[in-house]
Amino acid sequence: MQLRHLLAASTALTALAGLAAAQGAALPPADYVLPEITLYAYQTEAELGRTGATVEVVTQEELQRDGTLRLTDYLATLPGISATANGGFGTQSTLRIRGLAGQYVKVLVDGIDVSDPSSTQIRFDPGAMMTGDIARIEVLKGAQSALYGSEAIGGVIAISTLDATEPGTRQRATLEYGSYNTKRAAYSITTSGERHALAFTVQHLDTDGFSVADEADGNREDDGARATRATLSGRYDVNDALTIGAAGFWQKTEAETDGDFPVLEDGADASNGILRGGRIYADYDAGGIRHGLALQRSETSRQETYDGFTYPFEGERTELEYKGSVDLNPQVVLAWGAAHSREEFQGDSTDAGYITNSAFAEARYTPNDRLDLALSLRHDHNSQFGSEATGRLALAWRPDDNWTLRANWGTGYRAPSPYELYSFWAGTPDLTPETAKGGEIGVERSFANGATLRATAFHSVVTDLIDYSYATFHYEQIPGDTRSQGIELSGETPLNDRLRLSGNFTYTDTERPDGQQLERVPERVLNLRLDGDISDRSRFGLGLTHASGLVDRGAEMPSYTLVDASVEYDLTGRSTGYLRVENLFDQDYQVLRGYGTSGRALFAGIRAEF
Repeated sequence: MQLRHLLAASTALTALAGLAAAQGAALPPADYVLPEITLYAYQTEAELGRTGATVEVVTQEELQRDGTLRLTDYLATLPGISATANGGFGTQSTLRIRGLAGQYVKVLVDGIDVSDPSSTQIRFDPGAMMTGDIARIEVLKGAQSALYGSEAIGGVIAISTLDATEPGTRQRATLEYGSYNTKRAAYSITTSGERHALAFTVQHLDTDGFSVADEADGNREDDGARATRATLSGRYDVNDALTIGAAGFWQKTEAETDGDFPVLEDGADASNGILRGGRIYADYDAGGIRHGLALQRSETSRQETYDGFTYPFEGERTELEYKGSVDLNPQVVLAWGAAHSREEFQGDSTDAGYITNSAFAEARYTPNDRLDLALSLRHDHNSQFGSEATGRLALAWRPDDNWTLRANWGTGYRAPSPYELYSFWAGTPDLTPETAKGGEIGVERSFANGATLRATAFHSVVTDLIDYSYATFHYEQIPGDTRSQGIELSGETPLNDRLRLSGNFTYTDTERPDGQQLERVPERVLNLRLDGDISDRSRFGLGLTHASGLVDRGAEMPSYTLVDASVEYDLTGRSTGYLRVENLFDQDYQVLRGYGTSGRALFAGIRAEF
């Protein structure tokens, strides 16, 4: 079942409750809240509180309240997630989950795998990902190859775009202007009827930016960026058993950069690219057995310009997937499926690719209302290196209504990318997959006043890491284990009727086979946020981030503390004006050695619905 169906069902239940009240029918308790659903923690949807793996959920309201330009800036405030960027908007960026970099993180947009097969490692670059079309994000942590195959050792980031969840037609618009001559605009329209739903969003950002090479090193010119993105989705219920649908997106990004060595040079280099993807699907319920068939394709076309020379890269992915599931009884859910995918890469004087065929299955067992068990298995066969088998075991136990204990253990792998295998300059054709295993154990406590606390300990080991060798100028397999382990603490609590405090702390201990700490992974990250209502029509938010213990180019970087603030005011019942200040105290800092970061920046805008 798609997210749009679940959200629509929630709306329908609300309407039915109102109808029942009008007719005098029995209703749920006044404080009854529908359980939150996860679509990605298992092969089938499930209640969020019944999953063994840790899942972070981000809503559209939370993204609007925070208001940051780049999606990475918001995700980096979640426990266990960090981000680095080679400058401002549109520059190369990396998201890390529990210390594991982008090549270990699967990224999906409306079910479309958006990782770039032409990149050095198959990974998604989120540096130009805007938030104007996002309705919901699920971040699934830990080894998830049993569900999602290669590149899911660290976890999965699943993004769902805006959809029509209410009957009728709704329009939304946002206009914003701010520091660095930054202009942002977004418009969306959604419409739905008894059997159909359509959604369309277009957004654009243009900024003069700041210098990619840090201004503290004498670099004074601006490095700007421009991006335009369009998203379209729709579905149609042919009858009560069959639903067909489609989703697609297109984005063009242009960003000025400062070459590979910003400390040494400051030129007019650039990165330009187009990313597009689409997915069509059909869901059919045949007498209680659910079937889903989907075809997806994504294409990346980018050009990197250094010192007057332009290097083109093309990446393509096509995948056909079937999924089936059945509820044998209220206690047992079985799911199964198969997939065929082809990933291709052109660039660097190379034209290469490979095919992967997959089969997977999952069994979920709920012996009682307090315990959930799940076993997931997967077998992938790659045309280059052969077969890999992965598995995952998850448990969630609720000894009472206020406590949840979670445990999750799984294996995973990362296939060498076409670039690592076949690059004319650096490829090594006999590379084999990196393998991994990891687990977590956690506890969550809820309180009568609405407060929650959560603690999770995690551990992962990646074996036979693939890395570039400056001795041979080729990619090589590094024998031994790369370890990442630590603890995440998070919680939130109302302070009174108008104030709410939330925060998280992550400690991550990493070690490469040579005993050195993984670079660009902060050991300690603290995030705090205070949200409050100033009046019935106005609100404020105050956020703090502190990071320390980050190593880059063999040396530890200085720790830093950032403070952001925002305020918004309801101009009318359908429009809201807002003001946001990033890096309020103008902290001078770096997350990558030699690369610039934003100073104090002020943004003002208006959101409207009609």
